[in-house]
Amino acid sequence: MAAYMVALGRVDDDERFARYLEAVGPTLEAHHGKLLAVEDPAEVLEGTPPYPRVVVVEFPSKAEAHAWHASREYRTCADDRLASSAHVLYLADGFTPPA
Repeated sequence: MAAYMVALGRVDDDERFARYLEAVGPTLEAHHGKLLAVEDPAEVLEGTPPYPRVVVVEFPSKAEAHAWHASREYRTCADDRLASSAHVLYLADGFTPPA
């Protein structure tokens, strides 16, 4: 079943975050991650969001998302993300309506 990583964040250092953006794409591709949405700032319909940026990535499964997140390649470029921004990452299975 497909899984979705949703990241809410803010960027504090554009230059260093740009290095992360350059490096993260190939790590996603290696784990069959598909970038579905990036919006900064995202439109808020209700509530008070913790951060303005929203990113949605689809993976074939939660296992593949976990493998990506734990991979050496991602962990290396994640240092730039962690040093240049603040994010909350969620991981959720896709929804299959009951038959």
